[in-house]
Amino acid sequence: MFQQFIKQSAGGRRRTSSGKKITNGTITGYRYALQLLLAYEKEHNLQLRICLLHRASLRLLKQEKNYWSRFFQSFLSFLFVKNGYADNYVSTVLKIIKTFFNYLQHDKGYVIGSFHKKFRIPVMHTTPVVLTPEQLQFLITDKQFENSLSIMLKKVKDIFVFGCTVGLRISDLMSLKKTNIITADGAVFLSVITKKTGAEVRIPLPDYIIEIIKRNKRKAGKYLLPRLSGTNLNIQIKQLIKVAGWNSVLPKYLSRNGKIIELKTEAGSSWPFYKHITAHTMRRTAITTMLIMGVPEQVVRKMSGHAAGSKEFYKYVNLAQDYMSKELSKAYQKLVTMTKS
Repeated sequence: MFQQFIKQSAGGRRRTSSGKKITNGTITGYRYALQLLLAYEKEHNLQLRICLLHRASLRLLKQEKNYWSRFFQSFLSFLFVKNGYADNYVSTVLKIIKTFFNYLQHDKGYVIGSFHKKFRIPVMHTTPVVLTPEQLQFLITDKQFENSLSIMLKKVKDIFVFGCTVGLRISDLMSLKKTNIITADGAVFLSVITKKTGAEVRIPLPDYIIEIIKRNKRKAGKYLLPRLSGTNLNIQIKQLIKVAGWNSVLPKYLSRNGKIIELKTEAGSSWPFYKHITAHTMRRTAITTMLIMGVPEQVVRKMSGHAAGSKEFYKYVNLAQDYMSKELSKAYQKLVTMTKS
């Protein structure tokens, strides 16, 4: 049944609540979840089963409740102890299993109970690591720094600044073509339909972005930006931020079975700032910067493709608020400590 669930999701017969086709990334997550369930069966020498509960007795309902409660605790132990996964990943796997049970109920019409609704664990919500407006301004404007970079890091800086400005997901960003640039009323816009949401986004481009486009016009072929693999881009972005001198210690934490653990580098030390920076930092930085600069939330959501009320989006709202509060506190402190000239 799980294989059928995956097949119908991949083939388009099962879709999202809004009618959109389920993405390849989500399908890949479904397949990983199935692999874990099969590995769990092999580890415990058993085969999981789902009991149909149409006109079930109270005794059978209680048996099923206990069966799935035991499975949940045993499966958590398998994920945490046997495999060493963190809470975030375990939570994702459990959400997929719950989605599968919902499919059995709503798409197939099976009466299987609602025991799966208790398949959840508390997850530590981390604050996204982003560049400050001052750091982004440095990358945009400091020509001395730019001239000191290698040819590769200059390309990476162009991609990074572009991403930190337009806020697209990395898959959408690296798929941009020259045909995505349009001119209207004397202004230059980036026009794109995002892969994940299917929404059309039209973003006005500042002069420094237009300069980046012109600089890479010949090198990128039909694409707007130089082409780098995701792995290589992440490595080079870290190197760029390291060369910029942003190497202060910023410990990285994860939660495993409710216990907070600090991740260490291979050398056994705490993580420096630059090691936190990835390709996804571009999108996070763009969203946070726009909010800090006073752009209304609904406009930023339109640009980023987040739905109204998105929990993910409000991480950025809270982060922007924290930044503004700190800056205002500095200003107030400066105000009361100023000396008369």
